[in-house]
Amino acid sequence: MHSRWFAFCPASGNKKSPDIGSSVYTKRHMPNESPSPPTESAFALRNALKQTQVQIAHERLFEGFGQRLFTSGWSEELLQWLLDEMCMQFGAPHGLISQQHAGALKILAQRGKTFPIGARVPMLGALAMWLKEPIHFEVHSQFVPSLWTIQGNTEPALHCYHLPIACQQRAVGLLGLITSNSLNANSLQVLHSICGLLGFALRGQTQTAAAIDDSYLQKLTPREREVFALLPSGASNALLAEKLGISPGTVKIHIERILSKLDLNDRTQAAVKAVEAGFKSDGL
Repeated sequence: MHSRWFAFCPASGNKKSPDIGSSVYTKRHMPNESPSPPTESAFALRNALKQTQVQIAHERLFEGFGQRLFTSGWSEELLQWLLDEMCMQFGAPHGLISQQHAGALKILAQRGKTFPIGARVPMLGALAMWLKEPIHFEVHSQFVPSLWTIQGNTEPALHCYHLPIACQQRAVGLLGLITSNSLNANSLQVLHSICGLLGFALRGQTQTAAAIDDSYLQKLTPREREVFALLPSGASNALLAEKLGISPGTVKIHIERILSKLDLNDRTQAAVKAVEAGFKSDGL
């Protein structure tokens, strides 16, 4: 940029014209024959001012998101507002905020050429690797066709940025931006901070929802809750019986009562509901 600027400005001012007319012009309008540090300083000043304005905008975005979370709590409207603001500030025509759920990424907010809100993208290949715990504080730039509706990487001028959304190194979701600008370290640092705040918000929202849904567990007896909590493991009645110290026939009776009390059709539905309630598949 420095050499490019000099190509336009000071070279003609250093020449001494042999004819009178151009000498008069040079003396009146180019009094200093040395290179032009004032012009260079002005350029540096404008560049520094621009960087400062960008930094202020980023800080306002982070603060605005935090204030809205504090006053109004998590909502899909808030996530869409956040994504729209990020896309505008970082020059991203395409963006998404997704949340991990039952082996897939659920789209919570979207902009541009990605899938609609509510769509689920299986966490396979690169996505599974990026969100493998413990989550690392890093950016992934690989284009993932399953996340975007862009037909291949036909726009080489665009840059892909994918940042894990995490809470205490636990995977919560993924932020994706496809921009026309290459983002610098400061911009990526801001995005990492937003992903951290998002991680706390989404994890808190999930825990709150689970706490509300836990009310249906009051319908179950303590022994039925034990059986219910072990269903995500996929174990047979015999294995469950061994774990709980009861007979397989008793396990079968408990499962039938669980299905009846929770209005479920089969044990697969019961296992899914148990996962949604926060029980893990490694209960055995």
